[in-house]
Amino acid sequence: MWSVVILQDNVAYLFKIVFLGEGAVGKTSLVGRYVYDSFEGDYLATIGTDIHVKIVDVKETRVKLVIWDIAGQDNFAQLRRAYYQNASGAFFVFDTTRTETIRRIDDWINALYAVTGEIPLVILENKTDLESGLEEDERQAVISKYNTPILKTSAKEDVNVEEAFREVTGEILKRARERKSAASGM
Repeated sequence: MWSVVILQDNVAYLFKIVFLGEGAVGKTSLVGRYVYDSFEGDYLATIGTDIHVKIVDVKETRVKLVIWDIAGQDNFAQLRRAYYQNASGAFFVFDTTRTETIRRIDDWINALYAVTGEIPLVILENKTDLESGLEEDERQAVISKYNTPILKTSAKEDVNVEEAFREVTGEILKRARERKSAASGM
């Protein structure tokens, strides 16, 4: 006889967050640092998607984050549309040492927004423990176009990783509360 045990998380909200960006920019490392507080130096390409869960408290509100680490290689492009479904927020990650990884930002974000509409987005300039090859005018152009700051992160040295998740979760929560308030007629 089978029995099912249901574990109650007592969460007020559940949000799906997706990671976008070219291969080898550090998406998996950022997720590993945030969810498991660990860093693996060896690079292994993500195949398809990896899903991770973390429960956080945001000002006395318990939130379950379902984090989708999506493969950056072009041969997974067709699968991404399905992965974007029901996303509440997103990170676009680029490698500060490989400036070509920011040049396709429009393709990534347009593909996301085609599925989700405009959702909270945080842009992460990763691997900032290494020397940047990005020109300041290129950085400013991206900031202006997407009306969002670029957070400088290092999964290796644990720089701004928690802050990045706090930023996107806070914005998602704010929008969810606004929708809830509008729906209840308040």
